[in-house]
Amino acid sequence: MHALSKSALLGFVELQVGSLAVQVPIRAADSEPEGPTTEALPLASFATEGDGCVILVRGDTGNAEVENAVREAAREAVRHLSRKLLN
Repeated sequence: MHALSKSALLGFVELQVGSLAVQVPIRAADSEPEGPTTEALPLASFATEGDGCVILVRGDTGNAEVENAVREAAREAVRHLSRKLLN
């Protein structure tokens, strides 16, 4: 995986994790994945690298399907951050 901080920053989403407000960056994903793949890539996905995390978005961010995918990725981020920060 490449460094997550090198892709274009699109914005942030603030997630409530317990009593903490955590800002997670939303970045544009690489248009071409590394290595061979046979399955379709999600429109948005949560990813971690080291201590950092990000929501990666593929496609037009104004698209309703992409917005729904970002919401699902944000739910995954909350689950991950809850395990990491609250335990």
